[in-house]
Amino acid sequence: MAENFNTVSGGQGPGGLDRALGNLVAIRQALASPDPQVRIEALKEALHHGEEGAQLLIKALHEDKDWEVKFVAWETLLNSGDPWLVQVAKAYQIPLRQVGDIRAKYGASERDFRWANLRGADLSRANLSGADLRGANLSKANLSRAKLTWANLSGANLSEADLRGANLRWAKLRGSVISETTQLDPKWRLVWEIVNGQANLKNLSGADLSKADLSGADLTKANLSEANLSRADLSEANLSEANLSRADLSEANLSGTYLWGANLRGAKLSGANLSGANLREADLDRAGLRRSVVSETTQLDPKWRLVWEIVNSQAGLKNLSGADLSGANLSGSNLSRASLGEANLYGTDLRDANLIGADLSRADLRDADLRGAHLQEANLAGADLRGANLRGANLTGANLSRAQLIGADLDEANLSQANLSGADLSWAKLLGTQLREANLAGARLNLGWGWFKDLTGTILPDGTRHP
Repeated sequence: MAENFNTVSGGQGPGGLDRALGNLVAIRQALASPDPQVRIEALKEALHHGEEGAQLLIKALHEDKDWEVKFVAWETLLNSGDPWLVQVAKAYQIPLRQVGDIRAKYGASERDFRWANLRGADLSRANLSGADLRGANLSKANLSRAKLTWANLSGANLSEADLRGANLRWAKLRGSVISETTQLDPKWRLVWEIVNGQANLKNLSGADLSKADLSGADLTKANLSEANLSRADLSEANLSEANLSRADLSEANLSGTYLWGANLRGAKLSGANLSGANLREADLDRAGLRRSVVSETTQLDPKWRLVWEIVNSQAGLKNLSGADLSGANLSGSNLSRASLGEANLYGTDLRDANLIGADLSRADLRDADLRGAHLQEANLAGADLRGANLRGANLTGANLSRAQLIGADLDEANLSQANLSGADLSWAKLLGTQLREANLAGARLNLGWGWFKDLTGTILPDGTRHP
């Protein structure tokens, strides 16, 4: 055991004696008190007094009659940082304690049931939400349909227990013991396997892990594609290189989570807490970031931080020229009059986005999803819209001169008064497209005029005006 401990001087110790006058005397006096709380406070001071103080802790651990006092002595030794004292604590078996009628005590606002002996207890339908059951013996207990939300079951013995229908949302299960005969709903058995390192991480695709406490879990390279992780606690978990494509992470706690290189394509992250998370080199194509929380400590590649700023209305919209927003989910975003000239919007989700009056000249919008987008008076001159989906989009008065619209879907789109001069509309879908008073001079098309909804006053490719 280490011979030297940090000595705290000055102030008042147990019994009101000045530490400078010799606190050990006061500590010994306090340890003789019939009041357990006085003895507990004394033990908290003991390690400030070297080996003699440590011996007082060890003596209390073995001889004190009160469980709470024993526990404080044990916990103080365990957290001392001294290898020998830590070993003493680990070698000591904390005794289970009798807690009596746990339902009545819970009803009286008691929540501390650590190391309780509840073997075989009938706790069916009991409300134990938020209860501290660390180290408790719940073997053969009936916990069917019990409410255990936020309960701490770390290290608890659940062998042969009946937990069918129990509500274990956000319950801590790390270190708990279950047996083959423990009756546990499949969802919570899977959660238990994950947090205790016994799950097959390659077979978690589509799993329902909503509202599960997976904090600190090692899910490196796990396949969680299309899994339901909504409102799950994944704080401090390791999800590096995990496949989370199309997973539902809405309102999940991802604070401090390691997501380096993770595949988050199409994942739902709305309302998720990403403060302090590491998302370096993560693939966030089409991921929904609206209402998610990002802090200064969130490690996010510049592209995705910009996407987050846009969808959460924190971006400077006049400074987006040439920006790389390819594959981003910007659906429903307000980009009215934004400066996006020459921006890379390849494959970007812009459904129902407000792009009224936006500058998209020479932007790359190949395969972009612009269904229902508002593009009135937008400048799309020279933009590349090959294969883009503009079905039902409003392009009234938009400038599409020299735009590439080969194979674009413009069914039911409104192009009234739009400038399409010199545009290439080869193989574009134009069923029910509104072209009233549009300018198609020099445009390339291969469909007959009968496909269009209204051509009144339209300037045709040959320069003539339709009646």
